[in-house]
Amino acid sequence: MSYVDSLLDLELPEEKRKLEEDEMVSLCWEFLNVGTDTTSTVLQWVIANLVKYPKIQERLYDEIKSLVRQGAEQVKEEDLQRLDYLTVVVLEGLRRHTPRHFVLPHAVREVVELGGYMIPWDGTINFMVA
Repeated sequence: MSYVDSLLDLELPEEKRKLEEDEMVSLCWEFLNVGTDTTSTVLQWVIANLVKYPKIQERLYDEIKSLVRQGAEQVKEEDLQRLDYLTVVVLEGLRRHTPRHFVLPHAVREVVELGGYMIPWDGTINFMVA
Protein backbone atom coordinates (compact mmCIF):
# COMPACT_ATOMS: atom_id res chain seq x y z
CA MET A 1 0.00 0.00 0.00
CA SER A 2 1.43 3.38 -0.96
CA TYR A 3 1.35 6.61 1.04
CA VAL A 4 -1.21 8.09 -1.36
CA ASP A 5 -3.41 4.99 -1.03
CA SER A 6 -3.35 5.37 2.74
CA LEU A 7 -4.39 9.02 2.40
CA LEU A 8 -7.25 8.03 0.09
CA ASP A 9 -8.46 5.48 2.66
CA LEU A 10 -7.98 7.77 5.66
CA GLU A 11 -11.08 9.01 7.44
CA LEU A 12 -10.97 11.84 9.97
CA PRO A 13 -12.78 10.36 12.99
CA GLU A 14 -13.79 13.68 14.58
CA GLU A 15 -15.37 14.98 11.39
CA LYS A 16 -16.39 11.61 9.93
CA ARG A 17 -15.12 12.49 6.47
CA LYS A 18 -12.35 11.64 4.03
CA LEU A 19 -9.49 14.01 3.29
CA GLU A 20 -10.11 16.61 0.61
CA GLU A 21 -7.80 16.88 -2.38
CA ASP A 22 -6.03 20.03 -1.15
CA GLU A 23 -5.38 18.36 2.22
CA MET A 24 -3.83 15.33 0.48
CA VAL A 25 -1.70 17.59 -1.72
CA SER A 26 -0.47 19.42 1.38
CA LEU A 27 0.38 16.16 3.18
CA CYS A 28 2.19 14.79 0.10
CA TRP A 29 4.14 18.03 -0.23
CA GLU A 30 5.21 17.84 3.42
CA PHE A 31 6.21 14.19 3.05
CA LEU A 32 8.36 14.90 -0.01
CA ASN A 33 9.78 18.16 1.32
CA VAL A 34 10.92 16.64 4.63
CA GLY A 35 12.86 13.97 2.77
CA THR A 36 14.52 16.25 0.24
CA ASP A 37 14.91 19.62 1.94
CA THR A 38 17.49 18.41 4.45
CA THR A 39 19.51 16.69 1.72
CA SER A 40 19.56 19.74 -0.54
CA THR A 41 20.46 22.00 2.39
CA VAL A 42 23.47 19.84 3.30
CA LEU A 43 24.62 19.76 -0.34
CA GLN A 44 24.32 23.55 -0.55
CA TRP A 45 26.56 23.89 2.51
CA VAL A 46 29.09 21.41 1.12
CA ILE A 47 29.27 23.31 -2.17
CA ALA A 48 29.45 26.67 -0.37
CA ASN A 49 32.41 25.37 1.64
CA LEU A 50 34.11 24.11 -1.53
CA VAL A 51 33.82 27.63 -2.94
CA LYS A 52 35.09 29.12 0.32
CA TYR A 53 38.05 26.72 0.53
CA PRO A 54 39.46 26.34 -3.00
CA LYS A 55 42.33 24.10 -1.83
CA ILE A 56 39.81 21.52 -0.65
CA GLN A 57 37.92 21.89 -3.93
CA GLU A 58 41.15 21.37 -5.87
CA ARG A 59 42.12 18.29 -3.85
CA LEU A 60 38.66 16.82 -4.37
CA TYR A 61 38.83 17.54 -8.11
CA ASP A 62 42.25 15.89 -8.32
CA GLU A 63 40.96 12.79 -6.51
CA ILE A 64 37.99 12.51 -8.86
CA LYS A 65 40.14 12.96 -11.97
CA SER A 66 42.67 10.37 -10.78
CA LEU A 67 40.13 7.66 -9.89
CA VAL A 68 37.44 8.09 -12.52
CA ARG A 69 38.07 6.32 -15.82
CA GLN A 70 39.75 8.38 -18.52
CA GLY A 71 37.23 9.94 -20.89
CA ALA A 72 34.29 9.30 -18.56
CA GLU A 73 31.77 12.13 -18.60
CA GLN A 74 30.39 11.36 -15.16
CA VAL A 75 31.25 9.55 -11.96
CA LYS A 76 29.78 6.04 -11.85
CA GLU A 77 28.30 4.55 -8.70
CA GLU A 78 31.11 1.98 -8.48
CA ASP A 79 33.64 4.87 -8.48
CA LEU A 80 32.13 6.35 -5.30
CA GLN A 81 33.57 3.59 -3.10
CA ARG A 82 37.10 4.68 -4.03
CA LEU A 83 36.56 8.43 -3.50
CA ASP A 84 37.76 8.62 0.11
CA TYR A 85 38.29 12.38 0.18
CA LEU A 86 34.78 12.97 -1.19
CA THR A 87 33.43 10.91 1.70
CA VAL A 88 35.44 13.02 4.16
CA VAL A 89 34.17 16.28 2.60
CA VAL A 90 30.53 15.17 2.78
CA LEU A 91 30.86 13.88 6.36
CA GLU A 92 32.51 17.13 7.44
CA GLY A 93 29.67 19.03 5.80
CA LEU A 94 27.18 16.96 7.78
CA ARG A 95 29.14 17.54 10.99
CA ARG A 96 29.38 21.30 10.54
CA HIS A 97 25.92 21.90 9.09
CA THR A 98 23.68 19.18 10.43
CA PRO A 99 20.22 19.13 8.87
CA ARG A 100 18.74 18.33 12.27
CA HIS A 101 18.69 20.87 15.05
CA PHE A 102 18.28 18.41 17.90
CA VAL A 103 19.94 15.14 18.80
CA LEU A 104 17.73 12.36 20.13
CA PRO A 105 16.00 13.39 23.37
CA HIS A 106 17.59 12.25 26.62
CA ALA A 107 15.78 11.34 29.84
CA VAL A 108 17.27 11.71 33.30
CA ARG A 109 16.97 8.93 35.88
CA GLU A 110 17.14 11.15 38.93
CA VAL A 111 16.59 14.80 39.79
CA VAL A 112 19.56 16.73 38.42
CA GLU A 113 20.68 20.32 37.97
CA LEU A 114 21.76 21.26 34.44
CA GLY A 115 22.88 24.77 33.56
CA GLY A 116 21.18 26.17 36.64
CA TYR A 117 17.89 24.40 35.91
CA MET A 118 16.42 21.57 37.97
CA ILE A 119 15.45 18.67 35.75
CA PRO A 120 12.86 16.36 37.38
CA TRP A 121 13.19 12.61 37.46
CA ASP A 122 12.15 11.12 34.09
CA GLY A 123 12.28 14.59 32.53
CA THR A 124 13.15 14.83 28.83
CA ILE A 125 16.01 17.02 27.62
CA ASN A 126 16.59 18.12 24.02
CA PHE A 127 20.04 19.40 23.03
CA MET A 128 20.41 21.89 20.21
CA VAL A 129 23.26 21.07 17.81
CA ALA A 130 22.75 23.74 15.17
